Amino acid sequence: MFRDYIQNPIDPIPGEYTRKLKRLTNEPDYSLTCLGIAMLKPRMKDYEGIDGSYAYFENEASCVEDFKTRSLITANSPTLFYYMYSSESDADVRTMLEDSDYLEKQNIGTLLKDKAKTKCIAVYHKDQNVAAIFVNSRDIRYYHLLISFIPLLFPNMFVEMPLRKPEDYDIIKSLSKPDQNAFVEKIQDAVKPYLTEFRSVMLNEFLHNMHEVKIAAAMQQVNEWRQRVHDREEEYANTIQALKQAIVTYEGMKAVEVFGDAEKELVDYLTTKEEIHNLKIIDNKICFTVATLLINYNENAWTTFSERGGIYDGDYARDGERLHMLPVFQEKKNRKKLLDNLFSASPDFSVKICGNYEMNIEACRLKARRDYDYVAADPMYDSYLPNPHLRIFACLGGYENRVMNALRDQNYIGAIEMCCASAGSVDLDETEQTFRPFIGWILSSEKKILRRNDGVDMTPEEALIWLIDKEKE
Repeated sequence: MFRDYIQNPIDPIPGEYTRKLKRLTNEPDYSLTCLGIAMLKPRMKDYEGIDGSYAYFENEASCVEDFKTRSLITANSPTLFYYMYSSESDADVRTMLEDSDYLEKQNIGTLLKDKAKTKCIAVYHKDQNVAAIFVNSRDIRYYHLLISFIPLLFPNMFVEMPLRKPEDYDIIKSLSKPDQNAFVEKIQDAVKPYLTEFRSVMLNEFLHNMHEVKIAAAMQQVNEWRQRVHDREEEYANTIQALKQAIVTYEGMKAVEVFGDAEKELVDYLTTKEEIHNLKIIDNKICFTVATLLINYNENAWTTFSERGGIYDGDYARDGERLHMLPVFQEKKNRKKLLDNLFSASPDFSVKICGNYEMNIEACRLKARRDYDYVAADPMYDSYLPNPHLRIFACLGGYENRVMNALRDQNYIGAIEMCCASAGSVDLDETEQTFRPFIGWILSSEKKILRRNDGVDMTPEEALIWLIDKEKE
């Protein structure tokens, strides 16, 4: 039973999605909301959340009286009433509840009495998905424990799809742990099938809100001019003219500022684009990371480097940066064999590479961040190398103006495609500033940063051995 509060929806569940759900009035945190998405959404068509309330009364009888009044309302969604009280009542509350067609789950009350020495009564309706909990404590730990009995409180919802092992049981057991980490982890695993739906809701609300702000601003201007008409009769003629002009602007804005085809295509594109990860919406900005392969480089430049030979000298460290090259690549012939393959016209391997971008849809601007912590954002990037132009200089090169022009033309998909191309591009002619350090990162990595043409990921040392074996064959 953890004491921590789940202050925000558990990632990747976006706030835009939970705001559309029914939630308990005064719900103390997001634990029940997230639990409902993980366990009830798969079992209910058109899931709309868990309705009900989270309330405190001085005595037990007052809780029951309030519940009997509220429970008369027919519930379309699963409904839970969670009541807390300080003093017990002389009235026979169990009889009061039985008269209302509610059945008691005695094992829940017994468990809490044995575990916490606290009185608890849990009841459910035999026909409707309505349940109530009455507990003699305001301790949030007991709330987290009691909501884990959701299959017992809504048994009708688990008839066609009983609990699955081990996924559902793991979620339930995590609510009895001393901290929230296990619960957060299990919820994240359980909601993975809804990532596309979450992204769609988040992006649609972002784009709709962007237009609503513009329309609201235009409407506000109309209201201001109307007020001037009433306040300044001496300026009547001029004010009426301004009002008419503002109304024309407002009506035109409503006709122009709509959720267009380009933006609908953007939603579909971003929810399915495999290279796009860590998608976030911040104000009018779309922030994302591209995980791709190094595919854009000048193989003719590499041929020139190879003929001159200096590119194999082993001096790849940036100023002030220590480089621990793997022992196998301390021999020049091994460095040459791997690098000649990676940067040839027809390589057997490609470097796994990534880049982070911030795209301002409203201002038509693009920005990258120097030394962005990719692994902190997602452990998957532990086997990717950051694009050296982005990591060292936050440099977008010629892509920046091209992306800005595409945004002005509302060519959002084209703008993001150019970001993907930017992430997979390295300028070999920027030898000292970016390309030599990039080679050093490759030759010092023990991670599977290389992908063979058949899709197998390998470390640079494994790739070298594979090339040697292939050469022997």
